[in-house]
Amino acid sequence: MTTALKFALFGAGNIGERHLRVAKEEPQCAVVAIADPAPHGARLANEFGVQHYATAEALLEHEAELDGAIIATPNDQHANIGIACIQRGLPVLVEKPVTDTLASGQALVDASTAHDVPIAVGHHRRFDPSIDVAKETLDNGTIGRPVAVECLWSMRKHDTYFDADWRRNPPSGGPALINLIHDIDLLRYLLGDIVRLSADGGAVARDNAVEDTLALHVRFASGAVGTILASDAAPSPWGWELGTGENPEIPPTGRNCYRFMGTAGSLALPRLELWHHRGDEPADWHHQIEMRPLADGARAALRNQLTHFCGVVRGESAPRVDGADGLQTLRTVLAIHESLAQQKAVDL
Repeated sequence: MTTALKFALFGAGNIGERHLRVAKEEPQCAVVAIADPAPHGARLANEFGVQHYATAEALLEHEAELDGAIIATPNDQHANIGIACIQRGLPVLVEKPVTDTLASGQALVDASTAHDVPIAVGHHRRFDPSIDVAKETLDNGTIGRPVAVECLWSMRKHDTYFDADWRRNPPSGGPALINLIHDIDLLRYLLGDIVRLSADGGAVARDNAVEDTLALHVRFASGAVGTILASDAAPSPWGWELGTGENPEIPPTGRNCYRFMGTAGSLALPRLELWHHRGDEPADWHHQIEMRPLADGARAALRNQLTHFCGVVRGESAPRVDGADGLQTLRTVLAIHESLAQQKAVDL
């Protein structure tokens, strides 16, 4: 039997705790140490029977037999901790965004290249089985040539969510970097790079120093276009977490939040509803349009991502989202802020 890999967890907040609980059920690995200065980190370490350290430096100094690391700290700590791990030869799974700035992200990617140690970026939705089906469907021409996409993400976050200062202020706060970055990553994965975007919105509903509501128009390298609406101040049934139930803290609605439109049909996600006209090709608006659901597998994106990372650590596979890929998603999201500030379209 393969020996379980030993991982360190840096950051035991919301997503860090989810990583910890998923790892508990994954036989290929075990989290053996946690670094987090908050009391909650110490409580989790005690609950799971692992070592606790107040700082990343202390953990790396005392834990000499690690195989890899999961970084789920605030964004501005990703680069320093990631580089320290890479310099010790530890592959890292770093939560999105890969870092908080392009400069620090590039430094992390450069360290990975220089030391030949892989980075996997935690855009875990790429591991949802519906995305595998959607990718194949869009790539094989089932809906023809994709020409447009619509994306919706809207929820009202609870007021105490913003007790953490970094969630209210630049450079890490706001739904673009916290939430919409997942959607931008999926759209890049499914349709290719975004080459131009225009953003409007801002602090519409709250007095925070970051946006709460956004409207985007995007153009892809393929020529396809898209619209994206996002708000963390407005309740709705639309959003990936709502549609999939992937986040145990958010009651699901089962509603679609993406609609891909092509020259021969359309595809709605995450329910994988494929729409085609009835009749011989080329069918048109005179023909009845019908929906056919596509089948996918059990929804376990975080678990699938961790299993994949174990393969990366063992050298069996390359990261599905490597550092350079994660950096391009960050570059695209930061262009949203640039467009908001300048009130004009931004070319990427």
